[in-house]
Amino acid sequence: MWVKLVIGAVAGLIIGHFVTPGYALWVVLGIIFGYLVDLGLGKKAKEQESEAR
Repeated sequence: MWVKLVIGAVAGLIIGHFVTPGYALWVVLGIIFGYLVDLGLGKKAKEQESEAR
């Protein structure tokens, strides 16, 4: 989970360097996106696990 959050934060820093709202907004959005990706992958894994049974 932490890896996805860090990747999101780093991506936010990179995007914030080029896009006008600034670093803080893009870092927060990157962290939120990383969290949502982790949530989605967790749900998908649980669905596949329940289908396998």
